[in-house]
Amino acid sequence: MAIRRCLHGSIWPLLVILMHMGGHEAARAQPSHPSPESASARFCGAASDRPLDVRGLALLYCTTQPTLTGGLWGAHRSARPVFYGAVPLAWGGVVLTESPAARAAAYRLTLTQGLTYGVVVGAKHVVGRPRPYVHRPLKARADRHRPPAPGDAYLSFPSGHASLSAALVTSWGLSYPRWYVVGPGALWAAGVALSRVHLGVHYPSDVLVGTVLGTGIALLVHQLRRAVTPAPLRASSDLSFGPPLVLRVTF
Repeated sequence: MAIRRCLHGSIWPLLVILMHMGGHEAARAQPSHPSPESASARFCGAASDRPLDVRGLALLYCTTQPTLTGGLWGAHRSARPVFYGAVPLAWGGVVLTESPAARAAAYRLTLTQGLTYGVVVGAKHVVGRPRPYVHRPLKARADRHRPPAPGDAYLSFPSGHASLSAALVTSWGLSYPRWYVVGPGALWAAGVALSRVHLGVHYPSDVLVGTVLGTGIALLVHQLRRAVTPAPLRASSDLSFGPPLVLRVTF
């Protein structure tokens, strides 16, 4: 049992470690403050008459705090490996542990990721919001947005990175409600979401709505787990091991 808990609970602490390692590397590779090429002095200057969403964008995009920018770059670099690797790793844990609870958790994670991706892609094309660098005097820092992919410049709302990171972390945290799963996972998801604003490819409202959307889908899948999980994949109790998180951290 201890081995099983270690296998399933260790993924997020490892991600946070990798995030910080990647952040230190990125901090060395990237300028510590916005250059004239990456952001205009006019945009990064104070402007009290800006909409709240734009002020939040400027606050994160123009930050010069090395620890913060390094962490955000590390979160950004770790996002896609997690998006592609979380579900295969979860099913790999099923093979190693042969646990019914792990099997049900992996299925919920897979379903949550698929639903979140589908909803986000559909919402992006329906809304068609332009990304910040389309109408603002700033340049995207993410490589795939320099220049932007055809049609991608108008797919800002909601943030897919924020949605998927929140969905994965919430789903796994509900399946394994331990502080060492939920805490590092939430930190990583927050870093991924905020990094999208720092990179100049999303507004704060994009990542806020994306986070709420991903979290909500994960909660819905978990709440309906008895109905949405096929019987062969269902754990005997349809619940993860252990009591709720609040009982684990209250003394």
